[in-house]
Amino acid sequence: MPSTGATFDSLVGQMAQNQEVLQGWDAVVNVLQSALDAFLLSHWHQQTAGQGQMTMVMVWCEGVYKAPTPDQYYTTVSRFTVTLGPPLFQFTSGAAQVTVSQAVLAGSLAVGSMIVPQSFKPGTCDCQPDDPRVDWGPPELIDVGQKPVLTGTVPVSEVTGVVTPGAQSVVLDFAMGAFTFGNMTLSGQPPAVIADQIMNWFAAHEVRYCLCSVDMRDFGAGPGLTPRAFRFNVVTTRGGNTLVQIMISTSGAIPPTLGVLVDEPIPTADGYTCSVMISSYRLMNDILAGGFHNSAGFSLSAFRDGGSGAAWQMRLYPAMHIAGSFDYGDCCNRHTDTYSIYVNLIFGGFPGPGLRVYDHIQTGGNLPVTIDVNGVYPMALSGQGRAQGIAITPGSISVSVTGACENEVKTQLSSILQGSIQNSLTSVSFAPVSLLAFENLLFPDHLITIGRVAAPADLLLACTFQPLG
Repeated sequence: MPSTGATFDSLVGQMAQNQEVLQGWDAVVNVLQSALDAFLLSHWHQQTAGQGQMTMVMVWCEGVYKAPTPDQYYTTVSRFTVTLGPPLFQFTSGAAQVTVSQAVLAGSLAVGSMIVPQSFKPGTCDCQPDDPRVDWGPPELIDVGQKPVLTGTVPVSEVTGVVTPGAQSVVLDFAMGAFTFGNMTLSGQPPAVIADQIMNWFAAHEVRYCLCSVDMRDFGAGPGLTPRAFRFNVVTTRGGNTLVQIMISTSGAIPPTLGVLVDEPIPTADGYTCSVMISSYRLMNDILAGGFHNSAGFSLSAFRDGGSGAAWQMRLYPAMHIAGSFDYGDCCNRHTDTYSIYVNLIFGGFPGPGLRVYDHIQTGGNLPVTIDVNGVYPMALSGQGRAQGIAITPGSISVSVTGACENEVKTQLSSILQGSIQNSLTSVSFAPVSLLAFENLLFPDHLITIGRVAAPADLLLACTFQPLG
């Protein structure tokens, strides 16, 4: 059954509904397996100098035996040659290993003998493929008509310094795998012995594939957006898409649960192959507050209503105190109304293209009214390449006043409040903030490029990969 995916808008809608979807992680990078396959195939072409196939030659010795000639001994020498096609990788949901298969395109096994001293140790055999000391028998050819294949499982492991010093890399190290040959029969050696030699060859030639690297250095985004620990996860979605997830902690604490609480974390229906999700706490406390500037003494304070699972928001304080009076009524019946209103603006998630700015106020007194303040601060992309970031720009504010008082009162109060709030907010601005996904996450010869951004609760960046260079 073909896989199906989400649109950007449907993913935003589900994130808005579910609120905190990262289950305690500070950031999660979701990558389609097809994108990783492209990285791995590119690495394969580099390893094989663009030839598209890899030829392996292994020579080993076994045993020391008495020769028919008096006082002479010999060892059995085997030479196995095999040419493999490109590897196919299969990531399995919840597994910390990858299944690999490579078609056998050609190959042979030759067995011979070599005169050695009685004290010879086969493990130290240094024979070459065409060693003149070896009396080789005729080679036994692999029957490629049977479609032989090398299959194996390779664990996903973490190593340091593969891409850059200090970076932790997620790699597939073939020397740590377990391999078998299928549809291949050779009379000269049992399959298990040949499989062991394959692993030795992988180790000697350092055959490994880097999936990604996480650089733990602070590139200026601040400690809240600098990785301290990460975990690797594989999940197959309800739509049939296999994803690799890099679960990132910027505090160093490791949450007990992997995965994110949405059906399809990548909007593949819109052509995206990757998404980056940053928790609402980091969005508010490090992106919003990290770029916050003001000249009127305002500060930001993070909070959330509803406890664990609810999205974090940011309150602007101290409250704006708007007080004064205005006249209303006709020429013969004028009245004066005084007002003293405190506005506690809140920045929060919003399914649209930005952050919601709002407050809900109910006044007392002789003319109680309900005041709703609403606005959107658009979020835009800033910078290029690894300097990509998020810029939050001031937006317009609207005020609506409802209640049992006269329409003129509501209209005048709404206009006064809107002007006062907008005027106070002229002192508030947000500088662009760099994001951890672009300086700290390294993919082989590719760069994450943002396409769309939204903050329904947690921050969502829909991305593709672009080749470097």
